[in-house]
Amino acid sequence: MPSRPGKTHGFSAPAMRSATRLERLVAELFRVRWRAVAANLSKGVDVAKARACWFFASGQRGRLRMARRYYAPSRAAKLANASVHEILHLSDAWLSAFRDYAAREGLEGKTLREEVRQLVAAEYVAVSSDLPDPYGCIREESTTVNALPTEGVLYDDVYEITASGVSSGARLRICKSVAQPFGESERSETIVGIENDFFANAASDGEPEGAWQINFLDSEDPRVIEADIKPGDN
Repeated sequence: MPSRPGKTHGFSAPAMRSATRLERLVAELFRVRWRAVAANLSKGVDVAKARACWFFASGQRGRLRMARRYYAPSRAAKLANASVHEILHLSDAWLSAFRDYAAREGLEGKTLREEVRQLVAAEYVAVSSDLPDPYGCIREESTTVNALPTEGVLYDDVYEITASGVSSGARLRICKSVAQPFGESERSETIVGIENDFFANAASDGEPEGAWQINFLDSEDPRVIEADIKPGDN
């Protein structure tokens, strides 16, 4: 079916012209992602059950409950048809940090496209940066932006992103890829899930008990969970 006049892939022509190249890419791949989800749901695929393992919660029932809300058919259909403005609003909790990260790392072309595809396909996005060096040494900008999970990466978790091989710890910011606010009970469950996964993965890497501590912080942004991850006292 031909596109309607004044429309480009479902976006108004003025909106597409005013968006930056990165923003257009985010909008395009966001809609590709959620159209695929909506199509699978319409075919009877239990997307929530398949993706529940990637949600942060205190147990499997909590993970599945979150997944059911995240992949509700009505929600998926709405996201599949979101406007450029809506998509950028739903992504801006992580997009600014990713824009800086992509520029610093020189991401472009197919590499940039794949990074964005991973971010909009994941359940969460993690933005992390090294905490100040305790000895006052000046260090290069270290902020990274990671999809959680990243497809095809075996070791891809909060522990690996923030603590593995890092002596001074990190500041962590986690939001949902579709960055809507965490409800009160959802935030509590997510914090427990982050903490449980972090320490389980640290233990599996041979870290002794007490090697790390997580201090969750009050965040002014209801879409974000923030924490300082530091070496323990032992």
